[in-house]
Amino acid sequence: MNRHLDIFNLSQITVRRSKKELKQQGEHQRHVVSPLLLGEYVPVHRDPVELIKMTEANMIPELLPLRHQRMSASLFAFYRGTADLMEDDLKSQNQSMISTIICGDAHINNYGFYASPERKLLFDLNDFDEARIGNWESDLKRLMVSVLLAGGENNFDDAKLRDLCRRVAKVYRRAIKYSYHQSLPNRFYSSYEIHDMMDQLHEADNLTQSSHLAHILQKIVVKSSKSNSETIVEKKTIQDKYGRRHFIENAPRAKHVDEKAYTEIVNGFYQYRNELPADVKVLLANYSIIDIIRYSVGVGSFGTRCYLLLLRGNDGTHIVLQMKESLPLRYNLLRLTVDDVIRRTVNAGNRIVTAQKVLQSASDPFLGSTSFGHRSYYVRQFRDMKESIDVGKLDWDGFALYSEICSFLLAKAHFQSPTAPMIRGYLKGQKKIDSALADWAVHYAKQVKEDYAAFLNALDPQTGLLN
Repeated sequence: MNRHLDIFNLSQITVRRSKKELKQQGEHQRHVVSPLLLGEYVPVHRDPVELIKMTEANMIPELLPLRHQRMSASLFAFYRGTADLMEDDLKSQNQSMISTIICGDAHINNYGFYASPERKLLFDLNDFDEARIGNWESDLKRLMVSVLLAGGENNFDDAKLRDLCRRVAKVYRRAIKYSYHQSLPNRFYSSYEIHDMMDQLHEADNLTQSSHLAHILQKIVVKSSKSNSETIVEKKTIQDKYGRRHFIENAPRAKHVDEKAYTEIVNGFYQYRNELPADVKVLLANYSIIDIIRYSVGVGSFGTRCYLLLLRGNDGTHIVLQMKESLPLRYNLLRLTVDDVIRRTVNAGNRIVTAQKVLQSASDPFLGSTSFGHRSYYVRQFRDMKESIDVGKLDWDGFALYSEICSFLLAKAHFQSPTAPMIRGYLKGQKKIDSALADWAVHYAKQVKEDYAAFLNALDPQTGLLN
């Protein structure tokens, strides 16, 4: 396998071996790369500020001060905004060389609730901008470091957080074992409807109990059921004297586009619609675009081109779609030429959509991709029954359980790849890897703190730009 797998080519994980043979291949890989080596931290030597600047060179300049403001809010916010930096660092670490489809940015704030096509409330991974073919442990390490950083902001004890990281690794191993013994159809049709999820988790492993988290989940169930396009329209639009709805501006974050961009986006929408499944395409044929606004979201993707499309149906109902720029994998922006970036951008939206459909237990029926103006985009419903857990409001037991749930779901997502039985063979009986990976996460969390300090030191307080 190539050490630098950076092209989303599904042939890399297409295998013609039995599950047992793949497991044996994973057992063999243990002798090539010891699991304990994955826990040995290799110090990195680079200028984080210069790497951040290179990534941001493809973003909208007027949004960079706001992006930096969001990143500087806390250590964890900075970590969320620098997935490219960590992935570049992971290339210098020891790697299992067992590749699957990975999320690429599996920190604990990239899990959340959303609606299935049947309008059930599901919980799963929900951000796939950095999704790719890669080593399974990259996702797990990203998750574990986020547990340390987010838990630190909750003022949880360092020793308890380190032990929680060990448990997160253990849950991942147990979930890989559990998934290995499931049939292919059962794995494929698994979904994590909120009321059923805990039963499956306890079947795989005895996880921490938390009445506090259960209370928060119940509140989310009630809140999310009221979140749909019509409620978004009420909050984010105003009605003119002709009765037509328009998005509310809040520049530079929320800003109407010019006529040229409007035309390009509309054409991109038609291209997207034509490639959807027939039932969704027919539904959208009843709707027309009545307004478009550039609307930036998140931390890591803040500064990329992101639009909201307001659609009105022939019955007066509304749908709000998000059209979000799909960059090439951001850590690749550190070494690609401009021509390479443009060439790889064309397929970036398809990469994200494909990975999301594989890694999520069920996906938004409006999920699709398009391209225009030498840029690629993916499209989805905006905030339809979408909610997330504010980890900053969790008590210790709730935070621990939430972290373990994320690890369980990560392993289940990884096991959708045909190569996943190799992970089972690699990890079978390897209990010591739990502590080794926890130690690695502690070392890397210290590196993130150093990078954060360098970032703050380079930030111009007057302009909000990096010096």
